[in-house]
Amino acid sequence: MPILEKEVQRRIEAKLGAEPDLLLLRNSVGRAKYVKEDKVFYVPYGLGVGSPDLVFILRTPFGLGVWLCMEVKVPGEEPEPEQERCHEIWRRFGALIYVVHSVDEAVAALKDARAIVHGTKKETRHG
Repeated sequence: MPILEKEVQRRIEAKLGAEPDLLLLRNSVGRAKYVKEDKVFYVPYGLGVGSPDLVFILRTPFGLGVWLCMEVKVPGEEPEPEQERCHEIWRRFGALIYVVHSVDEAVAALKDARAIVHGTKKETRHG
């Protein structure tokens, strides 16, 4: 039975959630339906369509935080076009975004991001 994306994500959350320099924020995206009297309201939540599944704040040596984001996919799958557009916009604003398919890839992405924020690696197009 193939692994589901939510299971890959759960495993990544379990592995990285206790890292001392990392704050994990799970990004659920959608809209909630509210009914008040005879009116229906839809309220969006999350960081928007196409935004990464996992958003972290990675503490830098200077005490500031950098957005580290991971788009979780099952092996063999890649981001949808709307996700690619969102990732590109966020990258222009300094977010470090990686597409990961496993816990090992997520750990490697964190190692890469740490090298970037600690100045031991020149930032390139990540992910």
